[in-house]
Amino acid sequence: MTTADIGGYIKKQPIGFACVVLILVLGGVYYYRSSEIEEKQAEYETKSAEAARIISNVAQSKNLTEEVAEMRALTKDMESRLVRAGQLAANLQTFYKLEAECEIKLLDIRQGTMPKTGAALYGGVPYNVGVQGSYKQIMFFLSRLETGRPFCHFSNVIFSKVAGGGSDGSSQNIMNVTISLELLGQP
Repeated sequence: MTTADIGGYIKKQPIGFACVVLILVLGGVYYYRSSEIEEKQAEYETKSAEAARIISNVAQSKNLTEEVAEMRALTKDMESRLVRAGQLAANLQTFYKLEAECEIKLLDIRQGTMPKTGAALYGGVPYNVGVQGSYKQIMFFLSRLETGRPFCHFSNVIFSKVAGGGSDGSSQNIMNVTISLELLGQP
């Protein structure tokens, strides 16, 4: 086939030739843009996920001012429940109040040093406490300590029975309890 034959064919079938040229051009454009389709699909998915996140944030933020106020109130309440490691007398007062309330006898109470934890705002203030009383009184003391104002974590609790009864000569079962605990606090 020569160039003249092709020229004659184009003159006889101009619409068919235009369609072939159009198919070749569109095929080239499709081939060129086929790599962009995957990129655009990934971009679409990324933007869809971001839009869903923004819509979710907007929906959840309608009560944001009330939630912030509630968080501030809870933080203030938590801060008031913390013990300060440097305020030994105030910290010991907690145990003395429990002693009077639970009708037990404090044998020994020692505040340990707070471990250095870097930039942490809060940490456990360790205590070793020795108490004496009946089983019921001791359990009431432990319950009040656990559910009391300061946040408390028991590390070790050792019960031992006192031979010979109470200090007033009664036949009540008296126990000694040694407690290792931590109260949440600040240095």
